[in-house]
Amino acid sequence: MVPTPLLDRAKAQFSQHFDGVGVGKMSFAYAPGRVNLIGEHTDYNNGAVLPMALSDKGTLVAGKRVEDTHGFWASTDSNLPVKTTCWFPDFQEFPSTGWGRYFHGTCKVFEEVTGKEASCAVTIATNLPLGGGLSSSASLTVAVFSLLEQLLGVKVDPIEKVKACKKVENQYCDVPCGIMDQFICTLGEKGKALYINCANNEFEPVPFSDEALCIVVTDTKVKHDLAAGEYANRKETCEAVAKALDVSSLADVSMTQLEEFFATPRTDLPDKALERARHVVGEIARTKKAVELLKSGGMEEFGKLMDASHNSLDKDYEVSCKELNEVVEAARGVDGVLGSRMTGGGFGGCAITLVRKEAVEELVKMLGEKCSYSESFSTTAGAGATSWGEE
Repeated sequence: MVPTPLLDRAKAQFSQHFDGVGVGKMSFAYAPGRVNLIGEHTDYNNGAVLPMALSDKGTLVAGKRVEDTHGFWASTDSNLPVKTTCWFPDFQEFPSTGWGRYFHGTCKVFEEVTGKEASCAVTIATNLPLGGGLSSSASLTVAVFSLLEQLLGVKVDPIEKVKACKKVENQYCDVPCGIMDQFICTLGEKGKALYINCANNEFEPVPFSDEALCIVVTDTKVKHDLAAGEYANRKETCEAVAKALDVSSLADVSMTQLEEFFATPRTDLPDKALERARHVVGEIARTKKAVELLKSGGMEEFGKLMDASHNSLDKDYEVSCKELNEVVEAARGVDGVLGSRMTGGGFGGCAITLVRKEAVEELVKMLGEKCSYSESFSTTAGAGATSWGEE
């Protein structure tokens, strides 16, 4: 479902900033944010992930084609850090920081993929917390790419679109992310999570629509910058372990193999290499088990896997933080909670809690009291990106 307030805000911005700009009728696109139910920091290790699209949180863009000049214009609303209109008249003036990298990078990659000039005037509205671990960046790039498809009358193969939006983050925003976020923002389905094998891009929708349960998302308001070094450090450590084991990635390693390999101290590998690899190998196994449980309705056991995932992310991968741990610990103490964990890259951001619907009010109230810095909302599995033209 496209949130009506976002549509209204995007239209109002266009009238304010771009009145008289562009040709033809206005087009629109929306891409959701996401939470990863389980399978954290496994995507760039060619492992398994299980995200779901958020039903009512995402990014909406509105725009028109621009003729007679090659350039990209964009304005943003109050949820984005830059509120003024920006103009990027050519590829030589690529913005070095901020949200503009994602917008301009998407326009450039779209042109590379389709061979079509993507000159446009665009307004952007979002209700996602930036840096909150809900994939605000992938939501933006997928929404802009979808809008350009609509404006220019082209349709890119969905998997190629996913790869193109990943390239924006890797090449133009210096974020060494995997493919999960762009995948779920593009191909999410209502009432379903999406199991993705990141080694070969095979995917399978998995039911996640138990009427008695929902996900509560809690934003700690602690912001992270995944390009700052820690994310890349862990990726490099995992690659070093895989190389030492003579495999293409940690997805090809069992826990037994890992333990046998580290039975002898390894001074040739980065610090805490065992712990980092142990998380990834264990998380891939937990994710595969989680899919089986969702198919069979084993939600209690699924919740336990969420708990185990968070504990591993905190102790072995060390990407949690004080606030995330406080939220998770508090949530686990509420009757009706099946499991709780951090979601996203970590170093702040959001936690998710699987909870019975009758306990949601109590959970949200308690988190507001015990973790007063946080903000919570409930959600269900929503659909992926969509685009449409003005009637």
